[in-house]
Amino acid sequence: MIWKNKKVLVFGSEGMIGKELVEQLKKLKAEVIRADIKECSDDNYYSCDVTEKVDVEEIISLSKPDYVISCFGIKGSPRMTKEKPVNFMYPMLVGDSNIIRFAQKYGVKKMLYTSSIAVEHPESDFYPAWAKLTAEHLIEAMRIQYPKGTKYCIVRPANVYGKYDNFNNPNAMVVTSLIKKALKYKKIDLMTDGTEIRDFINARDVARGMIEAMEQMPNIPVNLCSGKGITILSLCQSIINNMKGDIAITTKPIKADCMKRVMDLNWDFKPLIEVDDGVKEVIKYVKDNKIC
Repeated sequence: MIWKNKKVLVFGSEGMIGKELVEQLKKLKAEVIRADIKECSDDNYYSCDVTEKVDVEEIISLSKPDYVISCFGIKGSPRMTKEKPVNFMYPMLVGDSNIIRFAQKYGVKKMLYTSSIAVEHPESDFYPAWAKLTAEHLIEAMRIQYPKGTKYCIVRPANVYGKYDNFNNPNAMVVTSLIKKALKYKKIDLMTDGTEIRDFINARDVARGMIEAMEQMPNIPVNLCSGKGITILSLCQSIINNMKGDIAITTKPIKADCMKRVMDLNWDFKPLIEVDDGVKEVIKYVKDNKIC
């Protein structure tokens, strides 16, 4: 697959994965069109709310992309998704449907949809998991009804972390949240005993995996993961070691809702960035840019 001069529309371009993806696509000489809810005056950028069908239709119809990549998603902690499930499920159902529908309507050649590890482990993220799974089924329906139309592929990232995550978001991802606590308070307070096991992958690896998936266009949802699990306590220790400071860890005698969330590597993909190296990179980036 040749990316040079291809028009690639990236929804969620200003997020943690989106920024890494845009950088990699530009290196491949693609013409990248960015779309996100944030305001921006840059060229080839559209400010949009994907839950508004008018916004999505206008962007796709005007930009006429060869390919669409959707990194759109609503971030939230398991606790928040339990307490306010509508705030997460509704916008994802509507936004995903708009992007998938109008990619088909305006003849986009290929589209990549970013699903989630929650689909395989819905125990603690039930409603977001079903929203993502519904979008996956909508893609299957599109394949059946429009066999000569847009070609779709689906990726399911594991627990993603990276330097471009939003450190001001109270519902930040696990690695981001722990690094912020360590930098700001010199202490990491865990809400559990820390023995739960998670599968972490750097956003730069996720972006690379997305590009490879679009080149191969697998018919099944593919996992972007390490295939290896580490405990939250081990992750905390990696953060402390890379900060080289006197940082305490406090735990509570509580088991997590889901003790183990590790994905299988179900296609020819392997991450290149080890968790310890990735954590070190994020800490350096945050310090250098005085983010926390």
